[in-house]
Amino acid sequence: MNGLSQRIVDFIAELMPLYTFQFADGHDCALSLVDGTLLMPVDESSSDRDEGWVVVLWQGDAQRRSEVPGPLMAYQAALRCAEFHGVGRLPAEVAAHRHILITRLREICGDLLHIEMATRF
Repeated sequence: MNGLSQRIVDFIAELMPLYTFQFADGHDCALSLVDGTLLMPVDESSSDRDEGWVVVLWQGDAQRRSEVPGPLMAYQAALRCAEFHGVGRLPAEVAAHRHILITRLREICGDLLHIEMATRF
């Protein structure tokens, strides 16, 4: 699977040490090392548009399954990763790391303006 959903899951899995890669149910997934939540790509090949939805198995429990917009999940994960790596660093360094991660995410997902506007205070 090479669609947007898989690229988003791969991006999240690279956000070490908060996430790692996990192979599950025949898919390359992202596993949260914080709480065991598993993020799986959605096959959107039969859809007109590749929207990047992601399956979330909360704490790895298949009974607690949700489908969420992948760009929103990846944006949140990138911010959390920048905060994690920013402990003890200057705010400018945290902002620079956040900018790098969000720029990479934009290259994968395209425009994130709607997410950025929704997450402003």
